[in-house]
Amino acid sequence: VPLRRGGRRVFMYKQTMDGLAVVGSSLRLMADEARGQSRVLYAAGRIAIRPQGGLPAPTVTPREALAAAQAHPTGRALTAWSEPELVAIYDDPPRGNAEAYPAWKCLGGGATVLDSYTFYVHALTGEVARVHSNVMNSFDITGRVRANATPADTNAIPKEKLGPDTWDLTAIDCPNDPDQVDLSDVLILAYEGQTLVASAYSDSNGNYTLDVPNGMVVNIEAHLTGPGSDVYAETWSIPGAIWGVPLDPMVKENIRAPASAPEETHFYFNETPTDDDTGYVNAHLHLTKTWYYLDFAFEIPSAPLIVNNPFQLYGPAFYVQAHPNPCPGCGPISWPGRIIFANERYVPPFPTPHRNGAYSTVVSHEYGHFVLDHGFGVGLNFPGFHEGFADVVSHLTHDTEVVGQDIFGCDNHGREPLVSNRQYPECSAVHHDRGEILSAVWLRILIGMRVVYGQSAGWNQTRALHLDWLPLAQPPGGDPSDCPTRDQSASADTLIEVLIADDNDDTLANGTPHCEIILSAFAAQNILPPIEINCGGDGLNGSERMCYADFDSSTGAGVLDIFDFLAFQASFVERDPSACDCDTSSGSGVCDVFDFLCFQAAFAAGCEKE
Repeated sequence: VPLRRGGRRVFMYKQTMDGLAVVGSSLRLMADEARGQSRVLYAAGRIAIRPQGGLPAPTVTPREALAAAQAHPTGRALTAWSEPELVAIYDDPPRGNAEAYPAWKCLGGGATVLDSYTFYVHALTGEVARVHSNVMNSFDITGRVRANATPADTNAIPKEKLGPDTWDLTAIDCPNDPDQVDLSDVLILAYEGQTLVASAYSDSNGNYTLDVPNGMVVNIEAHLTGPGSDVYAETWSIPGAIWGVPLDPMVKENIRAPASAPEETHFYFNETPTDDDTGYVNAHLHLTKTWYYLDFAFEIPSAPLIVNNPFQLYGPAFYVQAHPNPCPGCGPISWPGRIIFANERYVPPFPTPHRNGAYSTVVSHEYGHFVLDHGFGVGLNFPGFHEGFADVVSHLTHDTEVVGQDIFGCDNHGREPLVSNRQYPECSAVHHDRGEILSAVWLRILIGMRVVYGQSAGWNQTRALHLDWLPLAQPPGGDPSDCPTRDQSASADTLIEVLIADDNDDTLANGTPHCEIILSAFAAQNILPPIEINCGGDGLNGSERMCYADFDSSTGAGVLDIFDFLAFQASFVERDPSACDCDTSSGSGVCDVFDFLCFQAAFAAGCEKE
C-alpha cells in the first residue's frame, strides 16, 4: 500500500513447520520509510515449538474433523463450510511458547455476515481444540480486575512500607493498610458449560477482553495465575497436599455476550481486605512485577507460591528446592521448587514474631532464589551467593535499599546492606550477612549511575547492566584462606564479571563505559580488581566517560554553566556523598575539600560527556 513519506507499514510473516502454516505464530516487523530508507523499528514474535521428531501425522480424517466441527454447539446453526485445511496449532492461553500439534482448520458460516467462525479440530484426538469468531470486536466481553494490596505504589518513596500490617507487633504500629490497585496478568477464562471458549490476561491497567460468540452464555473465571507463577493456598488439613492447592477462582456466572457492565464482568479480589487474601494478592502482584523486571529471554518454569503457610521454621518466607518425597506420606512432588510465605501467626521454634511473609521485597527475594536455581543452574549449596543474588533482584525491582521493611515490627527491618556495610571477606555463619556484600555493591552502582544520569535514567542504566551480568553470574571464588568454610556472595571474580557485562569493545584494557562506578562500588566492600584496570585518562576521577562537572541537565546534557556549579555547591553544603563525591582519593562516600577542588578543575577544563 503506497504511503506518504514518513509513513509506517506493518508486515506480517507466518512461521512454517513441515510446510504447514502455524496458526498464531507470527513475526511482526515495522519498517520506517522516512528519508526513503526502510529500517526495522520493532520486532515481536510468539513462536510455536517444533515437536521433537517433527509434527506427527494426523489420525483423524478431514471428513471426521468437519463432522466434529458441525456437531459443536457453535457449529450446529451454521450452514456453509469450507474444506478442512491441515495446520499446526498450540493450546490456549497464548502466553509464551508452546509445543505445536496438527489440527484441521474449518470455516463455518451462517445466515448473516456476523455468523462466521473458525474451528480447529485436533488431528490426533478429534476434539474441537479452539473456536473463535471471525468478526473482530463485535461480541467481546470486556471487564476489569482490581484488588486491595499493599502497597498501592511501591515506587512512591525510597523506603516504602512494604507488607500486610494487620498485627500489632510493637507498641508503636506502622500502619500500611491495603489500597486499591489494578491487577495485571490475571488469567481470565470463559466456559460454555465445560468447554473453554475464550481466554485472556488482564493488561497493566487490569482490563481484559474475551472474544465470545454473540449470544453465547458463559461463566467467566479469574485466576491468580500470571506469566511466571501460580498462587496456592496452604492446606495442612488435606493429607498429601501440605505444599498447597490452587486457589478457587473468582467466578461470574451466566454472562451473555456482548457484555461490559461492571457489575457483570468486573472482578475485585480482596474487596474487604483480610490478611490471608492480601497475602494472596501481594504474592501475585509482586512476583509479576519481578518477572517483568527480569525480562526473561529463556524458558523458566512457573513458580508455585504457597501463601499463608503456618510452617515458620525458616522465618517469614523461604524457598524449597524440588524433592521427590519431602515428607512421609506426602507422595511425589513434581513441582520444580516451591516458594513458601508464612502467615503472621507465631509458631515456635522460630524465635521472632513477624508479619505475613508476602511482602513486595520478600516476594521478589524468594523469586530470586527460584530464578538462580532454575534459570542459571546454581543450587542452594552456595547459600551466601544465593542470598546476595536474591537480594539484588529485590532491591532493584522495587528500587529500595531495604528488604522487608517493618517485617519484624515498626522500624525493625529485614536487611539494609548499606547500613550494615559488610566487608569482604565476611566470615559470619549467617548466609544473609554474607549476601549483603553483593547487594551493597549493586546499590552503590545504582547510586553512582544516578550521579551521572539522574534518578530515572540511572535506574535504567543499572537495570541494563544487571540484566547483562545475569548470564555471567557464578558463585565467586577467592583465596581459600579467607573464611574457608564460608562461601562469599561476591569477590574479585564477580567484579570481572560485571566489567565484562559493561564492556562495549571486547577488551578491559581501556576500561568500560561505567568502569569507575563499578570499581568504586566494589572497593567500598573491600573487593579490588585482580588485574590492572585503566578506566581512562582525562584526569577527572580516572574516567573519560564520567563528567561530574555536568551536574545539572536543565540546560542540556554536556552543557557546563552556572547551574551545574550551583547544583554541586548545594550537594556539597548538604554533605551528600552520593552527589558530591567527585574525588575518591580520601575514600569513597567522603565529601571533603578534595571533591570541591575536583569539581572546580573539571568545570574550568570544560569537561564534556561522550
